[in-house]
Amino acid sequence: MAFEISPGRLPDGKAAHFAAIVESSEDAIVGTDLDGTVTSWNAAAEKIFGYPASEMVGNSIMRLIPPDRVKEEESILARVGRGENVRHFETRRIHKDRRPLAVSVTVSPIKDSDGTIVGASKVVRDITDQQWMEGSLRESEEFFAKAFWLSPDCVALERASDHSLLKVNEALCRIWGTTPADVIGKKSADHSRWLSEEERLRYLQALEKDGQCMNFETTLRINDGRLVDFSISSRMITLNGESCILSVRRDITEERLTQKALIASELRYRRLFETAQDGILILDAETGMVEDVNPYLITLLGYSRDQFLGKAIWELGFFSDIVANEEKFAELREKEYVSYDHLPLKRSDGGQVDAEFVSNVYLVSGTKVIQCNVRDVTARRTAEKALHQLHTELEERVVQRTAELEAANKELEAFSYSVSHDLRAPLRAVDGFSHAVLEDYGAQLPEQGRRYLQIIREGAQRMGMLIDDLLTFSRLSRAPLNKQEVDTGRLVRATLAELKAQQEGRQIDLRIGELPTCTGDPALLKQVWINLLSNALKYTQKREATVVEIGCEAKPEGNVFFVRDNGTGFDMRYAGKLFGVFQRLHRAEDYEGTGVGLAIVQRIIHRHGGRIWAEAAVDRGATFYFTVEGETKP
Repeated sequence: MAFEISPGRLPDGKAAHFAAIVESSEDAIVGTDLDGTVTSWNAAAEKIFGYPASEMVGNSIMRLIPPDRVKEEESILARVGRGENVRHFETRRIHKDRRPLAVSVTVSPIKDSDGTIVGASKVVRDITDQQWMEGSLRESEEFFAKAFWLSPDCVALERASDHSLLKVNEALCRIWGTTPADVIGKKSADHSRWLSEEERLRYLQALEKDGQCMNFETTLRINDGRLVDFSISSRMITLNGESCILSVRRDITEERLTQKALIASELRYRRLFETAQDGILILDAETGMVEDVNPYLITLLGYSRDQFLGKAIWELGFFSDIVANEEKFAELREKEYVSYDHLPLKRSDGGQVDAEFVSNVYLVSGTKVIQCNVRDVTARRTAEKALHQLHTELEERVVQRTAELEAANKELEAFSYSVSHDLRAPLRAVDGFSHAVLEDYGAQLPEQGRRYLQIIREGAQRMGMLIDDLLTFSRLSRAPLNKQEVDTGRLVRATLAELKAQQEGRQIDLRIGELPTCTGDPALLKQVWINLLSNALKYTQKREATVVEIGCEAKPEGNVFFVRDNGTGFDMRYAGKLFGVFQRLHRAEDYEGTGVGLAIVQRIIHRHGGRIWAEAAVDRGATFYFTVEGETKP
């Protein structure tokens, strides 16, 4: 037998009985001498440590001791040698396969018949599984404690008898704005109140009847006055022999707001769907079956609601080409979008509707649906056809009018040629012969006769000037523009040099500012400056000191050129007549002219894409402004 009784210690019968007890023990019972040599080794020791008695008896117990526990073992043997008992000492030992064992060791001295301590008796219990279970239990308790405390839902444990709180978690404290220490032992009603006593009683009755009340939705008022929506799930439990209520309160305030918003959104959509002035079809994206149709499309096509629902879209009677629509539906499922700019649909009465048709695939609650929008464009297409017809007719009229205008222009050119040649000859004859009479017979004529001939000459000369201005005015609309960059300052100075005759013998203060270049026809722009500057010199001739200012102002819309004088000016009430042909704001005997000059200026400016206007006051001078398309800023 592996375990032996020291001789002389027990009677033979008792020794055998004791040995049987040792061998049947579930704890390892090991005997060693004071040096640690194993003297006995029971069956449980073989099972716990994996060594048979033959490998351990006579060998050192140290093969079971981890290196870091050697001194511990030496200390235990020393204490036993002094007669001490070591009880239930928890430590570690090594199994034969080198895995660690957690053990509880009780060591007692072994004495011989004389009472001398000759060895140590060790009772070793394997507590590896026990420690693992205890650790697991601790971990489980810690886990559930953390889960209770950190749960995003509000958790409370309260006595069923008086509803005093035994335990609360962080989420509940956060909503109540308090700490566990402040609420433990108090009632939950001290921190949140039911809005309806009837609702509170219904909750408690369900809890008492069934032992639980799940997903009970209500609204509670928190102490700070806030209203919070909760879904409460509670269960009756027994804790330490006492009936308790474990409740989980989920804050569903945001969820309810979302639900309300969703319901409102669905209601708005439904109203739009029902009242839309476009036809709407809702299809199952997988099968193409019609799930819904709005009233407008039913009225538009004249089919009943039942004739739409449950039908595949290509089976509906208003589509004329079934094969093409099956292909389009396959394309829609692949691309999730398809549209027709023009889709003829058949009405139930045989009529036709011209429609725009747009289909899109949407994801609704995880399911794909197709929304088809149908817009009646019959009236628009009818209008487009009418507009196209009008456009065609207009083009024909334009061609006709263009031909008429070309013919009129040719007639005008012929008239201009006739005026230029046929009228000038008689005028030259009138002027020439009048001049000859004055030179040859002037001395023989009375004073009145000579005056009459002079008036005839002046009239002929004015008529020639008028003919020249009219011809210039008529040619302005037909002559092509020779646009190029124009040095405005140089052009103005050259113009003033040509008008030198109007400046002789007068005190004139000419003020020429910075004039930027512009883009235009140099010859026509020179005519503009000649007319404006000539007018400025003419209408200031009665001033003792003449001031003429020429300049340019930079405006947001571009450069604005101007000519300003201190002359006679005019009444702004008549400014609308300034640029008309033969329109004069002053008497002819006071200021000479044909009344065509400003009309010529306006036509030139308009041909350059600009505009011209004036500001003036009677006897306080005038300022003429104009712009030219394409001028460059200084």
